[in-house]
Amino acid sequence: MKLDFRKLKLHPRESELFYLQPRGSDDLLSEVGGRFIEPLAIEIVVENTGTIFDGRGIIKTELELTCSRCLKKFAHPLAIEFEVTLVENNSGDHYSPDEGFIIFQGDEADIRSGVDEAVFMAIPISPICREDCQGLCPVCGQDKNILACSCEAETLDPRWEKLKYLE
Repeated sequence: MKLDFRKLKLHPRESELFYLQPRGSDDLLSEVGGRFIEPLAIEIVVENTGTIFDGRGIIKTELELTCSRCLKKFAHPLAIEFEVTLVENNSGDHYSPDEGFIIFQGDEADIRSGVDEAVFMAIPISPICREDCQGLCPVCGQDKNILACSCEAETLDPRWEKLKYLE
């Protein structure tokens, strides 16, 4: 995901619009059990401030995730606003990748790390396929979205039984 800054480097205080459509790395989503269904659609405006390159953009894609309630795969669209700050390597030791800067050499800057971070941070902690998903029955494992089961809805721990009668 490289941006070519040949023109922009010659014009401080100006901006350039970039469009990218790279394939997302499924390795990024392997820990959450997901994969990319659609390629990334990235639109980013980068401004040459004279010392750094400040980028703001939007990423659109569609992911396949596993519902945390019913364990079925579903498509999850993403539209993420993101920002990256890029610094040319010859700018001295004032900037560090640890502080969120992307350091580049020459005329091309790779923004993959900033894009991957934005996508990963936008993935829900507990993805659900739809708001009214009822999930699986904790007793028999039946998908309650398909068929209601006859299991007892609430089992009370016998150690807490006496608390029901307190007033």
